[in-house]
Amino acid sequence: MRESSAVGDALVQFADRLSAGDVDSFDRLVSSDPATCIVGTAPGEVVTERAALRFGFETEGVRLEIDSPRAYEEGSVGWALTAGTLFFPDGSGIPVRLSAVLHQQEDRWKLVHAHFSVGVPDEEVVTLTKSWSS
Repeated sequence: MRESSAVGDALVQFADRLSAGDVDSFDRLVSSDPATCIVGTAPGEVVTERAALRFGFETEGVRLEIDSPRAYEEGSVGWALTAGTLFFPDGSGIPVRLSAVLHQQEDRWKLVHAHFSVGVPDEEVVTLTKSWSS
């Protein structure tokens, strides 16, 4: 495996085009493979349906600002890790960590998996998860 600026650039482009609401770029940036999925920060939030994956690009006010990703590739598979802020239509935002897997398709890197998480101190996780399930 080796560091990959191309994979990192593809993830930055994903965040940029999502933030711009550039729906026309969705198919160029996100794989159409049925295995493609995004795991969000909400409990149980696993998005696999193509229309639902496109939702962020279509929703005015959703933005993703990320730091420069650490990115790597091996053959046709790439992965990246970064941090940033996910903004919602009401203007509020949350700090997120993002790990992503990309696959080289049609001579470009396309997102096949993304996992957003929010850093929560270990000592608070038990209390929080109990409140979510009640």
